Amino acid sequence: MSSCNRSTRVVLALAFMAAMLVVAAPASAINIQETGPRINVGAPPATFAANSPFHVSHGLGCAFGEAGCPQALVSGSLFSLYVDGVLQPSKLSVLADSGGILRVWLTNFPNGLQAGDHTLVGVWTQNGVVVQTATATITFA
Repeated sequence: MSSCNRSTRVVLALAFMAAMLVVAAPASAINIQETGPRINVGAPPATFAANSPFHVSHGLGCAFGEAGCPQALVSGSLFSLYVDGVLQPSKLSVLADSGGILRVWLTNFPNGLQAGDHTLVGVWTQNGVVVQTATATITFA
């Protein structure tokens, strides 16, 4: 897969994800209960209340007309979340409609994080190749 294809796939995934979250993707749509508000590692808040619930959800998607969709997406995509260097467990949900498919990984933090600065790193991979990373340092106070 060329880097242009990977970039296109990531941009499409992020746009599709944003549309799903804005239009109508409540927690019940992905069949996983979300805890608290969403923190987006690509556009994080500078501060967040310590010990307050939140969740992180990101993923990868493709349009059905795109070459290799959905086979390449379903078999080879992954989003990993690290907090202060530690890989966090997440739950996977697959969303599909007439236009495409989206794999979303959700990590809940029901007790939030302790006061202080914490670094969240999101890593998107496709077929073992990192296609995007995002780092967010947030002050929990």
